[in-house]
Amino acid sequence: MRDPTSPWRPRRSWWSAVPLWCAVYLAAIACATFVPQQGWNPDFGPVVPHDSFPADCSLCHTGGDWHTLRADFAFDHARETGVPLLGAHAGAGCLLCHNDRGPVAQFAAQGCGGCHPDPHLGRLGRNCADCHEERSWYPREVITLHDRTRFPLVGAHAAAACFRCHPGAQVGNFAGASSVCVHCHQADFARTANPNHAVVGFSTDCETCHLPVGWQPARFAHPASFPLTNAHAGRLCAECHTTPNSFTGLSADCVTCHNDDFIAASEPNHGAAGFSTDCAQCHDTRTFRRASWPHPGAFPLTFAHAGRRCTECHVGQVYSGTSGDCSSCHLDDYQATRNPNHAAAGFGLDCRQCHNTMGWRGASGHPTSFPLENAHQRACTACHQGGVYTGLNPACASCHLAAYNATTNPPHVAFQMGLNCEQCHGTVRWGQGSWTHRFPIQGGPHGNRACFDCHNNPANRLQFSCIDCHEHRQSEMANKHDEVSGYVWASPNCYACHPNGTH
Repeated sequence: MRDPTSPWRPRRSWWSAVPLWCAVYLAAIACATFVPQQGWNPDFGPVVPHDSFPADCSLCHTGGDWHTLRADFAFDHARETGVPLLGAHAGAGCLLCHNDRGPVAQFAAQGCGGCHPDPHLGRLGRNCADCHEERSWYPREVITLHDRTRFPLVGAHAAAACFRCHPGAQVGNFAGASSVCVHCHQADFARTANPNHAVVGFSTDCETCHLPVGWQPARFAHPASFPLTNAHAGRLCAECHTTPNSFTGLSADCVTCHNDDFIAASEPNHGAAGFSTDCAQCHDTRTFRRASWPHPGAFPLTFAHAGRRCTECHVGQVYSGTSGDCSSCHLDDYQATRNPNHAAAGFGLDCRQCHNTMGWRGASGHPTSFPLENAHQRACTACHQGGVYTGLNPACASCHLAAYNATTNPPHVAFQMGLNCEQCHGTVRWGQGSWTHRFPIQGGPHGNRACFDCHNNPANRLQFSCIDCHEHRQSEMANKHDEVSGYVWASPNCYACHPNGTH
């Protein structure tokens, strides 16, 4: 008997005895229907039934080698079968699906499990597409899918290999993983020495102090009676709890940790000054160096007084009985001031009458009867000459008489204008008067004329002339007024009838 695993070939003697036409006929029949199963190369796997294949073997096979497909062989699986091969299926060998196990449709009807054995032993359901796809058998969106379980993968858990929690993960077994922290972190709990969790008796519920983002730092909830805020936060437990693995009975008084700071403080010297050891009266947890002791309300530390060193006012470490009078600190400033000379002028020592804590310079406090507004905001000696600050006349002319006499447009002296400057002037600028002429001279033919064009009598500048302008000839005006009863060629008469300067 012939070896069934070897390719089937007819004996030469038998083949040579058959006439040529008969041999061709028998070969065609053999290719189409009688190819024995043992004629296939065992490397190709089980025989694919050719019952429904075309009878022309040369469509797929080479003429000289029964086991080699043609180099230009192509089979449009989607067109010929109606089933497209996608992803990794497009490169799979035909015999992986088409073999002697049975009809392909029988296994395709079972879904992925028809061809792919379930390594999960049915524990994850039959719908492989929930985790897998045709491009690759490697699972996709594992972190997102894990969120559907009772243990979402957050922080460091998302980067951990599956087998770290699921010992059978490498063979597809994901069952039996516990969500209790200590079941995975028992070794971490046991080897922790700062503090020693086992000796101290800490709970094995790791979530009490730790987060999945990182094992360190821990977030132990310190007692509300001593919250760890600002500079107290983020420090090692042993910095305050100095006795190894002892976390009870520690005093919450600041001085138990900061006594060395209290003794070393020299600005001011806390011990010499008799300060309380209750640091919280002046300090907070942001920084030890910046105190916020509430100064007595009788002398609030505002503006320039704020932020100064205690010893600038409390000389010799004396913090009680210090006078609140300005001159107790500012007497040198008082005596050195020359503009004005406070001592010579007899100014009082109550600096607050003119100064405030924003700045020593730029005093204020002029009498309200003569407020220093706009251009009047000048140096004291500009008005108070000779160091005289009382009895000064508030009348404008007492300072501005020279300006009154020198003014020519209009000439104040010639027009006998009053010395009450505020009737026309303000404190913004001397050259901008606001006097209103009783005759309209802002526009028209009378606008923008010099004062002496109308006030042309040197003996009396208050008088004005209407009949001396070049347009007003007496003969012409007489003709225009021939029907006006009582007409007289005189300026007062003109003004009487034409008070607005119009015809």
